[in-house]
Amino acid sequence: MTGFNWKKMNAAMFKLLSVVVILALPVQAQLPELFENDRTKPAENAGPDIRTQLKVWESETKAALLDLQKITTGAGLPDGITAADLSTRRRHLEQTQLAITRHLIILDGVKTAADELARIRIEKDGWKGFDTPGPYSVLLVDQLQNRRQAVEEKAASYRSSLGVFKDTLDLLFAEYKAGEENVNQATTPPATDNQATFWRLGTARFKQRNLFIRASALQQNIASHEDLEKAAEIELDLLSKQITEARKNTVFDNEDLEKIKKASLDRQAGLREEVSAIRKRQSSALEARSKLAADLEIIRAAVPTDSDAIELAELQLKSIDASMEALQMMVDSLESYDQIEAFVPEAYEHRRALMKAENFSERNEALSSLIALNQRLNTWEVVAKNELSSVAADLAKHQSQTAMLSANDPKLVPLNGLGAVLWEKQALIQRASQSITNQRNTLSRWIEDHTIKQETGWYAGVKQSAKRGWEAIERIWHIPVTKYEKTIEFDGKREVQTHFVTLGAILLAIIVFITAYLIAARISRRFQRVLVHRKVIGENQAKTLRNWLMLVVALLLALATLSWLSIPLTIFAFLAGALAIGLGFGTQTIIKNFISGIILLFERKVRVGDIIEVDDTMGVVTEINTRSSIVRGFNGVESLIPNSLFIENRVVNWTLNSRFLRREINLGVSYGSPTDKVIEILSAAADRHGLVLKDPPPYATFAKFGENSLDFVLYFWIELNDRTNGLIVDSDLRIIIEKCLTEEKIGVPFPQRDIHLTTESPVRIEMVKTMETE
Repeated sequence: MTGFNWKKMNAAMFKLLSVVVILALPVQAQLPELFENDRTKPAENAGPDIRTQLKVWESETKAALLDLQKITTGAGLPDGITAADLSTRRRHLEQTQLAITRHLIILDGVKTAADELARIRIEKDGWKGFDTPGPYSVLLVDQLQNRRQAVEEKAASYRSSLGVFKDTLDLLFAEYKAGEENVNQATTPPATDNQATFWRLGTARFKQRNLFIRASALQQNIASHEDLEKAAEIELDLLSKQITEARKNTVFDNEDLEKIKKASLDRQAGLREEVSAIRKRQSSALEARSKLAADLEIIRAAVPTDSDAIELAELQLKSIDASMEALQMMVDSLESYDQIEAFVPEAYEHRRALMKAENFSERNEALSSLIALNQRLNTWEVVAKNELSSVAADLAKHQSQTAMLSANDPKLVPLNGLGAVLWEKQALIQRASQSITNQRNTLSRWIEDHTIKQETGWYAGVKQSAKRGWEAIERIWHIPVTKYEKTIEFDGKREVQTHFVTLGAILLAIIVFITAYLIAARISRRFQRVLVHRKVIGENQAKTLRNWLMLVVALLLALATLSWLSIPLTIFAFLAGALAIGLGFGTQTIIKNFISGIILLFERKVRVGDIIEVDDTMGVVTEINTRSSIVRGFNGVESLIPNSLFIENRVVNWTLNSRFLRREINLGVSYGSPTDKVIEILSAAADRHGLVLKDPPPYATFAKFGENSLDFVLYFWIELNDRTNGLIVDSDLRIIIEKCLTEEKIGVPFPQRDIHLTTESPVRIEMVKTMETE
């Protein structure tokens, strides 16, 4: 054996194991095909094929675990593989083995659930009434109502579990998909000579198999719970029919009352036997306590320095004291339980009196007695729940004490004895609490039934109508409007899940969207006022910014609302198609203006406050909205300009890059006037005006020799804003120039014409005397 190379043997075993892992794991790709129809027919399709595959994987997992036991953490591991890697693979294999066992158990549950669903369907379809004609005992009605309440609780539990299971399944799918992508990246190229990489790839494959089996088991569990939920709903429908039929002819005779009294006496006798047994245990505990107390005194006297022995003896004494206290609490609980059982016949007697009451006074007296009993039961229920909380705290304290001790510590013996008593005490209080709750629910149901019977006239009608209306709203709320399919890639296969979108989900989405939008609009208005108040931007710019911001917010809110309610955008595909076909031509102008508005917003060639000229309209841009913009003319008239005109037509923006505008004033003076003086007067007039810009400076030129005058031109610049009116500036300058010209005696000529007459003969001139009337 000394010549045997263990390192080579372990390396060969490792390669063989890794090859088995890589070749065996792709078989799991077949599983989605086996599970494809599990949700619709779990009992028929979730049978032999899945079990066979699981059995194969179970054998492979066991074999892989055995092979791991042969590989040591020394020379048998590849280079780069640590003990932690070995532990990780072992953990994944052990978890896979547990998941397979759990899956096989769940498959049995799937068949049981399907059988239960089929049985209850047959029972409901076959029930045509009770086997015997009425009248029916009131005890039968109580029994059916108790069953209905229990089934309602089970149905609610199934629905709650289904929600948790589906959320967990989505998480498993996501984890599996992420792991599969990592494995696919690691297998490029698919074969590698690096043993460490090969090892980790096999471990990742084992983990993927474990996730896949868990997800498959969860799918089967969802299918079984869906069948159980359907079975519970069908059973509730059947029980409701049976209760309605039994209530039509119900009787409460002496025989029923005697049965109740006998059953109550039997239960009381059983409780008293339990009390007697516990009292015997108390006597034994008392004797044991006396002996432990004497032993403690002996130890203290004999070995006062042995702290461990004294501490153990004190602990045993404290444990026996706590046990005796718990036993006494159990006796008190059983005696209270006995008193509650004594109330049962009394409650049924009051109920019988209520059913047979012939006038309002008798009915009111019996009903008041039931209400008083119900209030007492409610008080006991609160006490029982408080005692349960106290016991839970004692158990938590006890477990914290035992958790710090080793398995061989002698202190565990007395502590375990105390723990057993505490668990027994908790079970007894839970039993009493459950009994109190059941009886209180029964009394509450009786009180409610007879209170409803007393409601007559319009109130009862309104209440019944409101109940029916609410039920109708619930039915409408859950009407499926459309459905969508969610495709999940699972181990190379695609699994399609069908989900329904109900009318209620759509209405809820609309309500959430409108509420969120109104809140966002209020916030945006406040933000707008703050910006304007602090003079960050102007009123018009703030309004335009708010309009576009609310458009973006509306889009984000719509997407967030749909995502929050798990409504995919694909369900609106049919609506998008209809809009594209039916409304495409009708809305092309609106869409064109909307897109043009977006271009204007991002290009910023036209902004709020700019002075523009477009389509024979000139004025100041006050708003840029989604469809159109508002331009206020200099005459105060506001015009709605479609945004597309800014893109398609020629637009003059007087304030695109600068708000400075050059203006000019033409002037003619008489021939012979000093030209230099005229230019000086024009320039000085421009300098004197406060709204004329100094940079660039104004200047005047001698333009030309006119027919009747010497023509000059004054050039000056002004800033276009809400305080400057170019026409008024021109008028002011003309007034200043006219005054200066008058002072300098420079005339402004007017047009003159010389008329020349050419005739061949002298012109005859005749003087006519005007006749004056008297």
